[in-house]
Amino acid sequence: MHRIAAHSLALSVWLLLLPGVPVSAADDDFRLSLEVLTHLLTHDQELVRGAAAAALAELGPSGTQTALTTALRDPSPRVRMFAIQSAGRMGRAAAIPAVRAAAGDPDSNVRIAALSALGLSKDSSVIDTVRKALHDKDAIVQLVAREALMRLKQPQAVQPFLAAARDFSPAVRGAAMGILGRLKDPSALSVLALGLHDPDPSVRSFAAGALGDLGAASAVTALVDALSDPDPYVRNFAAGSLSRLNAKVAIPALWGAIKDSDSLVRLASAEALVRLGEGEAALAIRELVRDPDYGVRSAAVGAMARSDPSRAMALALEAFDDPAPRVRVAAVQALGRVGGRTAIPYLRRALLDKDLTVRAFAAGHLGAVAADRKQKGDN
Repeated sequence: MHRIAAHSLALSVWLLLLPGVPVSAADDDFRLSLEVLTHLLTHDQELVRGAAAAALAELGPSGTQTALTTALRDPSPRVRMFAIQSAGRMGRAAAIPAVRAAAGDPDSNVRIAALSALGLSKDSSVIDTVRKALHDKDAIVQLVAREALMRLKQPQAVQPFLAAARDFSPAVRGAAMGILGRLKDPSALSVLALGLHDPDPSVRSFAAGALGDLGAASAVTALVDALSDPDPYVRNFAAGSLSRLNAKVAIPALWGAIKDSDSLVRLASAEALVRLGEGEAALAIRELVRDPDYGVRSAAVGAMARSDPSRAMALALEAFDDPAPRVRVAAVQALGRVGGRTAIPYLRRALLDKDLTVRAFAAGHLGAVAADRKQKGDN
């Protein structure tokens, strides 16, 4: 039965790709996209189901409830986590009982995803559900529950987060710093700046990223110093934060970091420079699309889409036939975000990609373009 359904979907896509066939109505593309994702959610590989669950978010809430419910009931915690995040992006987390129930899921990562989505929902009816998680056995879940309650306008002191930033566990310290950055509380500045000197590199990475989220211009000097941290992840996050802080004074240091020994640090520095108005740094991003490491190539495609959308379309098309599925996924995502109607033929073609995760994200972005066309009356 699954094989028959797969052949039927493939035939539907193939017919759309025939020469001379016009761009069909948005409803047709949306329906086909939803059918593809619904089919992939039944695949035996967790990776494929997870990609489909994540891609559902691109379609929006209309017509996707059945597929989303299937993903929320998946036996894999990873797939359930992606489904919860999709429900949150759709603005439906509080309205779906399975998301509320996931605040008590056996897997801590699923509980964290559920609490984050419920907090961002701004729906006061979830307060009691979130409050119960303050007594969770996992310290990070407790912190996320506190953050969610603050987003739900429930009085919570910042002190527990500041204390957790000095916890013996690097994971707890890092989580606390990430939350302090998102909450944008000025009292966190000294703790986050101190975090840049933590003995654990993962905590220093969280601190570097959180300082950018905090929006504290006074942290620029410390972040410039962090561009020389021995750990490449710290240098990477420092470059990103300097970009978000619009730190023009850091431009010379970022030009220095564009020669870093680590490809991802070079990429983060180039992206930061483009965002700060140094357009010629886009050449470094283009060079990294040809890096031997497929992770760097995929990150470069995404960086160009975020920092220089006008050049991203050509770069995404160049990466469309990359041998690595992860790079093709990045190309599909870039096309979906910057290509508009022009991306439709390429996204349809990607529905027949030999890798099913590429098909999943192609379906998500094709459906998103179709939904946008429908909303604008462009059929």
